[in-house]
Order: sequence, then C-alpha cells, then structure tokens
Amino acid sequence: MGNFTIIDFIVLIVYVLGIALFGAYFGKNQKSTKDYFLGGRSIPWWAVGLSVMATQASAITFIGAPGWGYAGGLERMNTFINVPLVMAFLMVTIVPFFYRTEVYTAYEYLEKRFDTKTRTLTAALFLVARGLATGVVLYAPALVLSVVTGWDINVTIILMAVIAVAYTVLGGISAVIWTDVIQMFVLWLGAGLAIFTLVGNIPGGFAGAIAAGSEAGLLQSLDFSFDLSVEYSIWAGVLGGFFLHAAYFGTDQSQIQRVLTSKSLKESKMSLIISGLFMFPQMLLFLFIGILLFAFYAHVGDPNVENLNELFPMFVVNYLPVGISGLIIAGVFAAAMSSLDSALNSLSAVSIRDFYAKFFKKDASEIHYLKASRWATVFWGVYATIFAFFAGNLGPVIETVNKIGSYFYGALIGVFLLAIFIRRANGTGAFAGIIAGMIAVWAVINFANISWLYNNLVGAIVSVVVGYAVSLLSEAPEKEKLSGLVYGMADDEVQDALKQRQASAEQIQEEADEKSMKKWPLLMVGYFFITIIILYFIQLI
Repeated sequence: MGNFTIIDFIVLIVYVLGIALFGAYFGKNQKSTKDYFLGGRSIPWWAVGLSVMATQASAITFIGAPGWGYAGGLERMNTFINVPLVMAFLMVTIVPFFYRTEVYTAYEYLEKRFDTKTRTLTAALFLVARGLATGVVLYAPALVLSVVTGWDINVTIILMAVIAVAYTVLGGISAVIWTDVIQMFVLWLGAGLAIFTLVGNIPGGFAGAIAAGSEAGLLQSLDFSFDLSVEYSIWAGVLGGFFLHAAYFGTDQSQIQRVLTSKSLKESKMSLIISGLFMFPQMLLFLFIGILLFAFYAHVGDPNVENLNELFPMFVVNYLPVGISGLIIAGVFAAAMSSLDSALNSLSAVSIRDFYAKFFKKDASEIHYLKASRWATVFWGVYATIFAFFAGNLGPVIETVNKIGSYFYGALIGVFLLAIFIRRANGTGAFAGIIAGMIAVWAVINFANISWLYNNLVGAIVSVVVGYAVSLLSEAPEKEKLSGLVYGMADDEVQDALKQRQASAEQIQEEADEKSMKKWPLLMVGYFFITIIILYFIQLI
C-alpha cells in the first residue's frame, strides 16, 4: 500500500515490539500455573474490566464492526443490547460460585457439581469452539497486514502467528490483562482520530453524514418484528443474544479466566460492571464509523472492496496523516495480540488443568505444569494458524466468531443453569442435556429458517429440559455434594459458623462488600432500558 510510509512502518514496528517486551516482563517471575493462568489473583478490578472490554474492541471488532455499519447500519446493535442484562445475571449467579470454589477453569466447577465426564465434555467443547474462533481472530490482523503491505494473506497469517505465539508463551494472564489496558486506549484514540478525519471530509460534516445515513436507512436498529427469520430483531437480540453472551462471558474460559484473577469477589463483580456499562457505547462507536464510511465513500466514490473486512484498514492507510495511520494499525496489531494471547492462554489452561494434569500427569511439580502450559500454547497457536487459512471465506469476522460459538454456547450455558439452579439435576442428566442441546442447534440450523441468534436460546432450553428429565430417571445427587454449589444452599452450617468466628473481620468485610454490590444488578437492568430509548431516538432522526 503506497500510502503506508516508512514513518508508519517505524511506528508500527516500535509499538508492536514495545507491547511484546512489556508483556514478556510479566512472565519473568512466573513460578506456577496459578501465576501463569490467574496472575496470582492479584489483578485490580478496573484492569480486568478494561481487559474484557479490550477483547470486544479487538482486531475483529475494529475491522468487522465498521464493515457491519457500512453495509447494515445500526441493526446489529440488537446483538449487544443484552449485555447489561447478562452482567446483572452473572453478578448474581455464576461468578460467585466460580470465585468461592477457587477453580482455575469453569469446567472444574462442573466436576464438583456433577462428575468427571461432564467436566471433560464441556472442556473439550470449549477447546474445539475457542480453537476455531481463535483462527478467525488470527485472520483479522493478518488481513490488515496484507492490505497494508500488499503481501499474500497466507504469509501474513504465518508471520502474525509466530509473533503472537512467542508473545503468549512468555506472557501469561498478567501480560494479557495489562497489555489489553494499553491497547484499549490506543484503539479508542484510533477510533476518535478516524471519526475526526471522516467528519472533516464529508460534505456537511457530522450532520451531513447523519443525513446520508438516515436517508439510506442505516440509523434503523429496533426491529420489533416477531418473524423468527429476521436476523437482527430486538427479540433475537434480547433472547438469543442474552444466552449467547451469558455463555460467552460466564462459561467461556477465555473470558471467565480474567474475572477469576481479581483480588476478591467484589472486584470480580466490579470488573463485570465496566463491561455492562461500556459495551453498548463502544459497539455504537464502531458501527457509527461504518456509517461515516458510507457517507464518505458516497462522496469520494466506491471503495471497490470485495471483502468488507478490508474497508476500514484501507481508509486508515489511505486517508489518515503519516504516523497516525501507523499508530492505528499498530493498535490493531496490539489488539490482535492481546486477543490471541488471552485465547491461547485459556486454551492452554483448559488443556493442562482439565486434561493433562487430570488424566496424564497427576502429581507433577508446578514447574513441570508451567512448562507443559507453554507447550500447550504453542500447539494451539499452530491449530489456530491452520484454521486461519480458511477464515477468509466465512464472511465478516466478528459475525463468524459468534456463529461458531452458537453451535456450542446454548448447550454450555444450559448445563451451568442446571448445575446452579436445579438441585435434582445429576451428572447423567447434565451430560445428556449437553448432547441434546447441540443436536437441537444442528437441527435448527439445517431445517429451520430462523435467526442464528436463536440457536443459543434453543440449545439452552433443550439442554435444561432434557438434562432435568434424564436426571429424574436416575438417582438424585447426595445433598452433601450440593453444599455450596447450588443456588440457595450454603456450606455446612456448623463449619461455616466456625469459619466465621475464626475470621470474623474478614467475614464482616465480605458481608459489607456484598451489601454494597446488591444495587448494581438492578442498575444494570435499568441501564438496559436506557439503551433501548437511546436507539429509539437515534432512529427518529
């Protein structure tokens, strides 16, 4: 790309190397898998929250969402309006169970609640789904590098994979989170600079862009149609999207692992609040960039791109000032590495904790497991690279990632709902429910004409219903096994009382923390309705 100058290349190289060295710094003192996977449970809540946000503002969002906005306007906001409701749900239910049972992976909880086969199946499903999605995440920055340099996309995929895997092996979850914090601000800066440049080059400025978007119907987002085939209706977003994001943020190890790094349960919940509050404006921002691109190219001429994922990177390189385009592309690379290292780190965590240490090498030293974790990271890097070669044929990258997850997410959230809320559910029922949920999603995809967002709802409902029905046909779980693992059932009362007396100051602080957080789930529900009102007024323009 001729407009990407030597100065831009220098900015890009310096920034990427700086981020890589910064990430490697956190790996030098790692002595155990707890350090590598959970950061010693010492990461502040605001950093965890920004890290979760950064994943959503990663390379796939930075590239995919403007393409969404360019082609369809704000209609895809319906996919994300459910996030405040999801965070309220997670704060009350799943996260407290995970944190108090001190698990490394979400699937360890399922073994405590059910049995080994349920843990193994859900962990395996995560490895398959997240491994495939990571290939798409790898493809996104490789595409940017290909557009910028003119190199073949397969070459850039391999180059990005080598950089990302090396960075991840050295880093660990602490590096993941802290580099995410930096790239979060760089991407917001890049988005702001892109908006400033776009508005300055559109006739009539911002008002002209809004008028062009309104005339093209790009400001319309709230479709209240009850037609299940409408892909982005508000019902598909609220119902199907709720289960998609509840599973993603609550049961996908790549996300829940960050929350478990917090210093306390209160801080875990506070990190969720950040995502609940800022996910909506963040996605609105990136979709608005797409609408501005529509108005811009309506003025300067057709961009002539076959792949909408290339639209925004081409604008950055061709129209932003020298040095600034290098910084923004560098931000995309940093975002990509942060997303990749978090995915690879979580894939490694599940591989080692749920399989290797459990079935193959049960009593090895922490040093051995740490080395094995790094080799597992290399394996998943190769896996993602192979799949990335095919990702370009799958459509917009951000949508592709969600569609891959929809094959599994409904069944996964369903089994966690069984575990937490239905005391009669047992391991046999849970295992059967997962299988039935995935079969139901397969049937819906192949034989029904409904929005893909409903796949998550279908999978969850079938998983819960079949899981409960099968549980009734077999022996009920022992009450002692449910203690502290099911909603509404505390630990053994006598032992709990003794623990309270022994650590009264700690108990008092925990109770105070719980009281201070009680209002936030309700505030998140109220915020959900505010976002609906905002979208309603936007489409009245």
